[in-house]
Amino acid sequence: MRVIIRNLGLIAAFFITMYAGSGCNEATILGNELIPGQDFVNGVDTTLTGIITQNIWKTDSAVYTGQGNYSKVLGSIVGDPLFGRAHGFVYTQMSLPSNAYSFAGTGQTLDSIVLSIAYRGFYGDSMAAQTFRVYRMAEPDFKIDSNYRYYQALKYSAGELLGTATVVPRTLKDSVSVYGAKEAPQLRIRLSTALGNQFLQQTATTGFKNDSSFYAFLKGLAIVPDTTLATNRTMLYLNLNDPVTRIRLFYKNTENDSLSASFPFAAGFTAHANYFVRNHAGSQAAQYINTNTPAGDSIIFLEDAPGLFTKVTIPNLENFPNAVINKAELVVSEITPAPSDLNDIYSAPDFLFLQQYVSGDTTRPLIDYGNPSNPNQPYFGGDKTVVTLFGGMKYTQYKFNISRYMQRLLRKQETNTSFKLEALSPRNIDVHRVRAGGGNHSQFNLKLRIIYTKL
Repeated sequence: MRVIIRNLGLIAAFFITMYAGSGCNEATILGNELIPGQDFVNGVDTTLTGIITQNIWKTDSAVYTGQGNYSKVLGSIVGDPLFGRAHGFVYTQMSLPSNAYSFAGTGQTLDSIVLSIAYRGFYGDSMAAQTFRVYRMAEPDFKIDSNYRYYQALKYSAGELLGTATVVPRTLKDSVSVYGAKEAPQLRIRLSTALGNQFLQQTATTGFKNDSSFYAFLKGLAIVPDTTLATNRTMLYLNLNDPVTRIRLFYKNTENDSLSASFPFAAGFTAHANYFVRNHAGSQAAQYINTNTPAGDSIIFLEDAPGLFTKVTIPNLENFPNAVINKAELVVSEITPAPSDLNDIYSAPDFLFLQQYVSGDTTRPLIDYGNPSNPNQPYFGGDKTVVTLFGGMKYTQYKFNISRYMQRLLRKQETNTSFKLEALSPRNIDVHRVRAGGGNHSQFNLKLRIIYTKL
């Protein structure tokens, strides 16, 4: 069972607190239980190594993509040498402009029909072209009240291609002009003339009578990325719950030649889902996944959910000498990247998160994190920082303050269980990744720095 962090309220609280924080001061280093600052000069500074780190890859049944999860990822990453492949498919319905809808006038003829989805950015190579194809949904019971999980591939009619587009992500960031009106950035895919004419054939008493009859006419659309090209290196971030997300049909009748009809996405009424699949085969990460080696993995691989995470075990931590803990800081360091790692394209997560295992796969936030609904994130840490080595080499580092947990452990108020280390994103599905040193890495090893005062 997964707990807490997949709760969107907790994730929102984390990021609200993160962006509200503007830095650290001494108060964020010393907890309320700790010794006064004037006694800090008597502290002992030590670093614990020998930490056991194990990369874990498993299905995360807590990641849902339907109902209120309107943010989607669409695209294909094929050439990541460290982490392998990732593909995102989007499924969605649209709705009628109104019940008993009719096109204006008589003698309607089609100009074009276009699917547009609100664009929110990209991950990967901004100049790598991506091809997307649109098909008619064939999932037998595609409906809004099904909360689809990310690993559910839904059915579509592969023999009925409704549209295709090849886009360069960088070009999507600008507003677009539609009939002289500017609209927000969007992915636009022109659909087939055949589908447009099928729309024109519907009436207020047939396919346009109500949403049920409309879904019988068009169950939904599957937007499918090309997953075969070695040049696929990008994932798009889209938002269904936006006014520009719609099917828009442009037509003319016997009296007017610049008419249009919009069939919008209707939050709470139209079904939608995001199929997301990873494949680590052939990557460096594949050598370190689910090894169950007692000594742990020398390299750890972290991906935004749903993805790889790390189990962290610190043997005998409960036997640390009785002391007042001034600071206990877990430090995660990226292994210095080489150009072939493509870190200039595939960036590291902005945040990592650390939780405490309670029983089996059940976890909870550490006491240092604070109240999950109002966390003390600036104190707890986990945000990305960049460290510059002598000579100008840079790498990413993350630090967690676990001083209160450590103090309670020495007081026998906590148990030395393992920790879950994972990448964290405000999106339900995301693709950032980082390769860091494990507990027994020779240079960038995971370590726990403890500053304490002997009793």
